[in-house]
Amino acid sequence: MIKINLLPKEVEKKVAIREKKFLLSVIILLVVGGFLGLYSLKVGQYTRQKKKVKRVEKELSLLETIVEKVDEIEKSKEALGKKLEVIQSLMGNRLVYPQLFEDLARIVPSRVWLTSLLTKSESDFLTVTIEASAIDNYAIADFITKLSEAKNFSKVELSSITTGKGKEEVVIKNFGVTCEYR
Repeated sequence: MIKINLLPKEVEKKVAIREKKFLLSVIILLVVGGFLGLYSLKVGQYTRQKKKVKRVEKELSLLETIVEKVDEIEKSKEALGKKLEVIQSLMGNRLVYPQLFEDLARIVPSRVWLTSLLTKSESDFLTVTIEASAIDNYAIADFITKLSEAKNFSKVELSSITTGKGKEEVVIKNFGVTCEYR
């Protein structure tokens, strides 16, 4: 089959130019459409991310209030724990003091009298500071010896001994003792 073209060359060129313009406009429309599609896709992603950020911020604010409540509870738990330790210490030492006084009553010689007794509660023992008076040095030595030999007393230390006058110009020896009671 033979193809015969009777159209002049200018018309053929115009048709070719028109086809090229049409193709160019289709390509431009496709590119612009692609960019518009990409833009709308990115806008959609942006709005989804923005919604996600808002949701996460709401969750974060909710969790922050929960964390504050947990912190308050932990602080109150710590305070209650300290109070419980004090109560347990008091309950544990409650029965120690009568025993301490009973032991001291057995140990203190008749020529020695206690003027003050201070205790400080440690973790598993009491630090006892005794201020006493005695008639002579032998009574002090007897008291210190009995205190050192007692099973519940340890680390017995004699502090300074001073001489003073009591009633009727009797010479009295004042002394201090520090020890641990278990």
